[in-house]
Amino acid sequence: MSDQPEYTPEQFAAAADQIREGTPQITGTLPPESDVAAAAAASGLGATEVDVDKLMAFIAGLQQRVESLEAEKAAGRGMPLVGAAESLRDLFVTHAKHNPGQDLADGKRLADDVVDAAGNAVKSGDVSVLRGVTEKMARYLKRVDPGPGDHHYFRQAVHFAEAHLPDAMDRFTPSAPSAAVAAVGSPRGSVPVISGSVTG
Repeated sequence: MSDQPEYTPEQFAAAADQIREGTPQITGTLPPESDVAAAAAASGLGATEVDVDKLMAFIAGLQQRVESLEAEKAAGRGMPLVGAAESLRDLFVTHAKHNPGQDLADGKRLADDVVDAAGNAVKSGDVSVLRGVTEKMARYLKRVDPGPGDHHYFRQAVHFAEAHLPDAMDRFTPSAPSAAVAAVGSPRGSVPVISGSVTG
């Protein structure tokens, strides 16, 4: 005699109904294998070949991004320098607008030169030209001092020329050469140019 309990046909039918209700039914048809393979190929799944041109373009894009980030970082280091130069110019230009009777055109041009020199100093890492132009601007401001009165823009411009900008120059540290640029250099020495050669 069997140990397993015996079920009636009604119990089998009820169990089958419970299974059908608890299991989601798959409706419709599966896509053909060719469509699945095409979708996988389009997404890059299972790719066995490399498009060299696309890979090189991707690498070139990454290199440009690295150079851009390095330029942004270098500009960030120079921002106090450029910011102080621009503040000096803006203060002087505002003073000139409030004093239209005084001829300050030379000072405006000189203030523009200070800003240009600051930008060049950030790029080159050399503040010597900026220092000379800033000293020239400070001397100019002493010559055109409007005297007593409410000339706070002028006084602030003098302070930037004599203190803020020189302090920013003293604190300025030039950026190190880019690793990417250094990698371009050759380990071999320079080639001597022979007189009369095509490149000489």
